[in-house]
Amino acid sequence: MRILVAGGGISGLAAAVALGQRGHHVLVLEQRPVFTESGAGVRLAPQAFRLLDRLGVGDAVRERSLTINEFRIMDGSTGELVTSVPLPACHGRSHAAHATAHRLDVYEPLLEACWDLDAVQLCTDSRVVGCTQHGESVVAALADGRSVTGDALVLTGGARSVAHDDDQWTGGAPQERAAVYRTVIPMEMVPGRWQDGAATSWVGAEWHVSHYPLPDHRYWSLSVTRHRHRGEDLSGARVDLEHVLAAFPDIGYAARNVLTLGEHWRAWTVPGPRSTSRRVHGRVALVGDTARPARPPEASGLHHALADAVGLGESWDASGTDALSWLADYDTRRGDQPSDAPTDFQPGPRRPLRTGDAPLTCPFLRTGTVPPLELWTP
Repeated sequence: MRILVAGGGISGLAAAVALGQRGHHVLVLEQRPVFTESGAGVRLAPQAFRLLDRLGVGDAVRERSLTINEFRIMDGSTGELVTSVPLPACHGRSHAAHATAHRLDVYEPLLEACWDLDAVQLCTDSRVVGCTQHGESVVAALADGRSVTGDALVLTGGARSVAHDDDQWTGGAPQERAAVYRTVIPMEMVPGRWQDGAATSWVGAEWHVSHYPLPDHRYWSLSVTRHRHRGEDLSGARVDLEHVLAAFPDIGYAARNVLTLGEHWRAWTVPGPRSTSRRVHGRVALVGDTARPARPPEASGLHHALADAVGLGESWDASGTDALSWLADYDTRRGDQPSDAPTDFQPGPRRPLRTGDAPLTCPFLRTGTVPPLELWTP
């Protein structure tokens, strides 16, 4: 089967690996001139490592990651500790630990896995701007006027506009957006109290701050998210500290002080919950944050991308030989957590989250080869 994947980020490469391992001919269409990954750090839960193992890159990512020993939630309004969760230190296939990594530490093993698969081809400077379905095929329209034909099309976050601008996915309803601001700070600029091996989140009514050390302890990842963003679209825009602070006028004093550690920031707009739960229309499927936006984005977005990639492969194994049956099966696989997700970690004493006199809702507690495109045309 010929499968098009729109977007060459982590989600797209993971899908290409899962499908290429099953012998499908996969063409990854990336809008950038090179295959690379931007962004700061990611948190990796044990579930993520299990999914990476299924894709054959778990050990490579483990070697690049940093195990974290504790997860803390802070009240973003008062600065008080709400709860802390000790995390297991063992880091292997049998006892996967929680860890942090640079996004590139996850991306590069997936890219190398694609290079090792003869069935996977990587194509740069190929931005997908639309698609049409014709009987037993789907045609992806590219920004430069070319078109590519396949038996199925997988849309990742890098091509989210194709789905989110189409009423068949959105139902015509406006979609919520979140704004995520990220920076990386040299560890020598970080106060000593935050230099341990813990991941920390500060929770506000409409925002949260997240920070944790990155592998080798030379850098510290810091991000802040506005859950409902009503401004312009942000696509990796470079912004200064003044811009970030202005976007969060309601942030608490202690959390605001944490943000002042960052000088050079980048900002992204990410989609909020969709009005429809469908992930498939005919021969077109959504994966990653295009299919089910992460809450919070930097915590669960990677897991969704990996889970959907593995799900695509498992659905093919279960459904047989045709694209429609395969994607229909994929559309029924809804679980955010794999069946073997650990459930034995219990938080420590928990203080109620409050902002003023109102209870606060805590979301945490709830460079490749370019194939000739003519090979992919009818």
